Amino acid sequence: MRLLRLIWVVLLLGGGSALTLAPTAAVEIGDDAFYNTWSRTDLPVASNEATRTWMWGPAAFTSGMEEWYTEGAGNARVVQYFDKTRMEISTDPTADPNSIWYVTNGLLAKELVTGQMQLGDNEFQELGPADVNVAGDATDPNGPMYSSFTDLLDAAPLAPAAPITQRIDRAGAVTDDPGLASQNVIASELVVETNHTVAAPFWAFMTSSGTVYENGQYVDGQMFQNPFFATGLPISEAYWADVQVGGVQQLVLIQVFERRVLTYTPSNPAEWQVEAGNVGQHYYRWRYQTEIPSEPPAVALPDYHSLGPNFLPNWPINYDGQALISIGNQAPYPLTIQMDGPVSRTINLPACVDCTVYSPTSPPSFCRDDLAWHEETLPPGNYRMQVSWENGATTPLAGPQTFVPDAGYGTCYFILEGL
Repeated sequence: MRLLRLIWVVLLLGGGSALTLAPTAAVEIGDDAFYNTWSRTDLPVASNEATRTWMWGPAAFTSGMEEWYTEGAGNARVVQYFDKTRMEISTDPTADPNSIWYVTNGLLAKELVTGQMQLGDNEFQELGPADVNVAGDATDPNGPMYSSFTDLLDAAPLAPAAPITQRIDRAGAVTDDPGLASQNVIASELVVETNHTVAAPFWAFMTSSGTVYENGQYVDGQMFQNPFFATGLPISEAYWADVQVGGVQQLVLIQVFERRVLTYTPSNPAEWQVEAGNVGQHYYRWRYQTEIPSEPPAVALPDYHSLGPNFLPNWPINYDGQALISIGNQAPYPLTIQMDGPVSRTINLPACVDCTVYSPTSPPSFCRDDLAWHEETLPPGNYRMQVSWENGATTPLAGPQTFVPDAGYGTCYFILEGL
């Protein structure tokens, strides 16, 4: 039997990747399309086939999640958070899964700078610009923050080939430092859509070739099939700043794009002079007002089907920083759920005596209104979950789940026969 799960009224198919990641993985990459996007640029780095900045990160730090998005199926889209960004599946039902745009990374840097959290194509919630350092040590008291760039989105662009001698401070004040001409860094590519000029080191990186992973092998190819795929368009000019990195003051060139922040540190080894900032970490903390979740506990699992992402039917709510989990059993066998994470829970639910094992051709569209629901409040974080029925023919569901604070989750589990 193959098992599926129903999240309120949204039917999900699990979709976990069967591929094995590098040992540094904190949470498995929960969708084949996400894995394929990650592996193109970052598997060569993880496997020591290439030396360069991570574009996503060595691993995800959340499981696959469903976040509210008005235009998504069931008002949701599947996302997963990495150090450098958040991956998301296209909300266009006609999207080609083989297109590079089927998986994108969100406009996280733009949201952090403007303070507008995006909840739909034209729907936003005001959270306020993020007072979070864009680069270097989080404890650096003087480096520029995302909010430092808020009033610079309409700054005039530098002309291509002009030397970059502008400095930015923490307050967002821009001054000219002619001495920086000695760094020999110039503006390069004017992007008319946003009226900003990409700095030469960043444009060289965005259009560079190197070792990538394609069709199961390492090959030499374009890092990005479109120069703006990973970064999005520039929303600021490039500015120099004094940034504390590992407790040491460094001169760093910073440019904010829609999706990323790129930095250029002349004193770094050549392979690491251009780096992508930890925008995924910064955004997750800003959006959910919580720390990055730790790795879920490693537990021995039997043969199982992948447990898919979980939806936020209600967020934010006031649960004193806890997550509210509501679980129903829509199957004719007793259900056991083992949850291991910041705390451990074992939940036992009786059989739904008049429920059925559903045919794959007619799965349920809704959770039954008369189900007996079990509710738990849990500390937010990453959990390892196993869902099993008291029936030897039924293969368990298992996998990581990420819960965020002050959110409500609702899941009813059912069984599909055959397959």
